[in-house]
Amino acid sequence: MASSPLSMSTPRPGWAEQEPERWWSATVDNVSAVMSRNPGTAVAAVAACGQMHGVVALDKAGRPLAPRVGIWCDKRAEGQVARFLARPDARRLSALAANVPLPAWAGFKIAWYCEEEPDLYEQAKSFLVVKDFLNLRLCGERATDPTEASGTFLVDAGSGRWSPELIDALGLDENLLPPIAGSGTVIGGILPEVAAATGLRAGTPVVAGAGDMLCQLYGVGLSRPGRLAEVAGTASIVAAYSEQADLDDRVMSLRTVTGGWVNFGITDGAGACMNWLAQLLSGRGGTIAAPEAGVRYYTRHEQAPHGSTGDVHPGHRYGSHYASIDTVAATAPAGADGLLFFPYVLGERTLGSTGSRASFIGLTLTHDHAHMARAVMEGICFENRRALDLLARPTDGTVLRCTGGGSRSALWNQLRADIYERPVRSFATVEGGVHGAAMLAAVGAGWYASTAEAGDNLVTPGADWRPRPSTTETYRACYESFRAVHDALDGQWEHWAR
Repeated sequence: MASSPLSMSTPRPGWAEQEPERWWSATVDNVSAVMSRNPGTAVAAVAACGQMHGVVALDKAGRPLAPRVGIWCDKRAEGQVARFLARPDARRLSALAANVPLPAWAGFKIAWYCEEEPDLYEQAKSFLVVKDFLNLRLCGERATDPTEASGTFLVDAGSGRWSPELIDALGLDENLLPPIAGSGTVIGGILPEVAAATGLRAGTPVVAGAGDMLCQLYGVGLSRPGRLAEVAGTASIVAAYSEQADLDDRVMSLRTVTGGWVNFGITDGAGACMNWLAQLLSGRGGTIAAPEAGVRYYTRHEQAPHGSTGDVHPGHRYGSHYASIDTVAATAPAGADGLLFFPYVLGERTLGSTGSRASFIGLTLTHDHAHMARAVMEGICFENRRALDLLARPTDGTVLRCTGGGSRSALWNQLRADIYERPVRSFATVEGGVHGAAMLAAVGAGWYASTAEAGDNLVTPGADWRPRPSTTETYRACYESFRAVHDALDGQWEHWAR
């Protein structure tokens, strides 16, 4: 493993941007680091995953036309969504896409460029999402895969092909969109200049890959009907595998790498809330818990020394400041003595207002930083439970498979089990996105006959957590309060924003 820090710019409320060239330089640096530590290793194939829905406008030579672009949580396309919803055929077209229209979808982001940056749109020769931009740099080929294409709102969910009707409804040009290839399909080979920069062999097969969320879910075996999973990362995602897309307006749906669908809900700012809490309580006005002498913790926004993973404390599998949050949060009781936290630092997608804001409710002079830490962890779980209730019954006993950085926390996994009222399972590989991408590369290399076969052979479970009856009863009452307060506040955010 190798990693490089990335920053996010928020020039206006609701906007979230990053630099495409920084994605590429980080990719080159990380691949080069891994290859230099493993001299002589023969790489059979390469697959990328990447944050979904971020759109890059490219010129004929494949150069970005803007230095920064809106990423997955950018909500500037709300106007384009509103105009689409005003169409008399909006519901029929939404059913064609098997999704509710949202500012997150790549198609609405392209429509924003068309309407708000017409000169840039006219110059563009193609629009690619993050992972496909990286693939273009790796092998020189423009392509996407079904997971990313289904997240554009421009694909016919039945046929899996670009929909002229949807593309026309958003006022776009189909010629600016790449061909769609299977996630494990080879689309090209590593270019000579990339080989020289990274240590990979020129011509090494590059497969289409998949969006990070779908790679993460694939990496924990969400490849058969009836399975549930959570991705505990920058965003927190709860998902169920199905043969069909769910047409409930409160649920989103994306194609999987194995040909089915994941129906899911998402809390955009979950990991951001934890990072905010860590920054706030350590070095910005307080301390969480004193680290052992000589131990230095690093956040993902700091550069650890060369060779360090950032998780430098051998006793903590849950890395950096977050392990200290666990230590403190564990001292507060279940329910944080009536303190609730609502994790909407980036608004909501489908279960509330996009203009909503994060908040603590019920704060008193008896609460301290331990209560706040626990309330943040619990609040993210309560919000996830709202989406999970749309996907499965808590009494069905289905194990929830958990991946992402947040799955390292034993305390948080126990909170998930207690609040979701179902068993929770972690996995040996925490970086599920990278693992899932490697599984797709194995298919492209011919090691497995299909993505489904690779999914059955390359997933290693970790530990299990089960609900505790007395704690679950406490959390049921907290969850009802959480839902009631959410609904009472939800209608106010439009006025608040103004």
